[in-house]
Amino acid sequence: MEPSAKSIPNDLTPASRWRGMGEAEPWPDALLANFCLRMSSQGMCVSRALMVCDRRYALEQISHAHTMADDTLRAMAVELFRHFVSQRSGIAGVH
Repeated sequence: MEPSAKSIPNDLTPASRWRGMGEAEPWPDALLANFCLRMSSQGMCVSRALMVCDRRYALEQISHAHTMADDTLRAMAVELFRHFVSQRSGIAGVH
C-alpha cells in the first residue's frame, strides 16, 4: 500500500481528535451544562454532544454567546474560551 493510501485508524473519531492525547475533558461539566441551559433561556439550542466533539461548532456557540446582551452568558463564554485555549496550548490553569 502506498503511503498516501493509508487508512485512518477507527479510534480517531471526532471526539478523540478533540480530546487529543490526554484524558482531559474538553469542557468542565458543570460549566458546559450551565452554558447550555443559559443559551436555551436565550432561545438558542446548544448540543452538549457537539460541544464536546466538534471544535468549530463549540467556538461558534461561544461566539454567539459572547455577542448576546447577557453578562452572565458572556462571562461563561469567556471562561469556556479560556478553557479551550488552555486545552489547545497544553498549559494548565490559564483561568
